[in-house]
Parts: sequence; structure tokens; C-alpha cells
Amino acid sequence: MGNLLRAEWYKLFHDKIFAITLAACVLFNTLIFSGSSILSCSGSEALQQCMKKEIMTAMIVCIYGGTFLGSDFADRTMYHGLTAGQSRGAVLHAKIIVFSFAADLMLFLFPLLLTVICTVKNGWGTAIGTGFAPHLFGVVLALLLLGFAISAISLPAAVCFRDVGRTIGIPIVLYFIVIILLNSTFAPVLSRLFPISAVFLVTDGTVSAAYGMGLGLVWFALLAAASTLIFRRVELR
Repeated sequence: MGNLLRAEWYKLFHDKIFAITLAACVLFNTLIFSGSSILSCSGSEALQQCMKKEIMTAMIVCIYGGTFLGSDFADRTMYHGLTAGQSRGAVLHAKIIVFSFAADLMLFLFPLLLTVICTVKNGWGTAIGTGFAPHLFGVVLALLLLGFAISAISLPAAVCFRDVGRTIGIPIVLYFIVIILLNSTFAPVLSRLFPISAVFLVTDGTVSAAYGMGLGLVWFALLAAASTLIFRRVELR
């Protein structure tokens, strides 16, 4: 497993598409907020505004998921570890771990930069007491776990269809459906069930950080487990 992880990290750090996608996420969000008064907001307000629009960044992450996950199936590089004697589960889990952290970086780099800038410029926006550090740690951990869940939607598509196009397209279509649902009359309930909407609810205090952690962990575990089960049973060709 260690060798598989090192190989995946090496691939990620030398992947020009990852660097381009990461820059695209930052540029895209910069364009979204250009002309707005976001820089006059406090740090907490800026973070909340970023989380409101995070679904657009998630779609960009889905595009990278197609290249990082789908291409390995399409060009059969996923099978190199299998021919070297590694189990299917270990091969897939190494890829899931690296992709999940890469996705979190793409999802949260711009919000982090903007939040720091606004906090330095305008303050955090609420009183900072003795419980602030544990609360902030909880929120950050919840966002990271929710980010894992947000990107994990690409995993079943990758193992089921094993090509780049559908690994990109199906998650994006699903997120468009989520957008429609979150604008329906069921939005107050559904917003607490989808990780992509829970990131905002965690940051504005509607739900607790513990709830966000639990939701992200459950979604990520379910999607990763389903993908692993499918990959173990699918016929490789």
C-alpha cells in the first residue's frame, strides 16, 4: 500500500492537468467574485459566500476526476499494480486517498486565501473567545470530510464505466440535478442531506461541525465502499 501511495502522490505532483485545474478553480472563483464587495466582508462572511458557490467548483473537480480516475482505466495504467501482485482494493484505495486530498485542495484553496485576506483586512467578524480555536478546528475538519464526499461522486462512475467521458459527465449531470433539487420546495430538508450544501450550513452555523463531519464521513464511506465492491467484482479487460 505504501508503494502504491507513493506512486500516486508522485503522479499527482507531476501532473500538469492537476496544476492547470487547481489554477482554473482559483481563477474561476476570482471571476465569480470580481465586481462584488467580497473584500469588504469579514473573514467569516467571506467563507460563507464562498461555500454558497462551491457547487461550481465541484463541477471543475469532476472534470479532473475524469482525467485522474477515468483515464487510468481507459489506458489500463490502473492495472499495473494488479500485475505487480497488489490487491484490487489496495490499488483503488491508494487512488481514492490521493484524489480525495487533491480534490480538497481544489475545492478549498480559493476560500482559504479569500478568508485569510478578509480576516486580515476586516477581522473575523465575530468575537473570538476561548472556544474559538476548537470551533474553528471542528469547522475545518467538517469541510475537509465534506470535500471528500463531494469529490467521491466521481468514484462509482469511474469504476462502472472506465472511461474519461462518462466519469466526467455523469457526476456533472448529478450535480445539475442537485442544483434543481436545492431550488425546489424540498430544499430545507435536502440541503441538510447533500454534502455540497452542507458546507454552507456548517460555516453559517445552521448545523454543527459534528453534523458536517458525520455527513461527510457517511457519504464518503458509502461511495468509496460501493466503488470498491464494484471494482472487486467487475471483469477487467
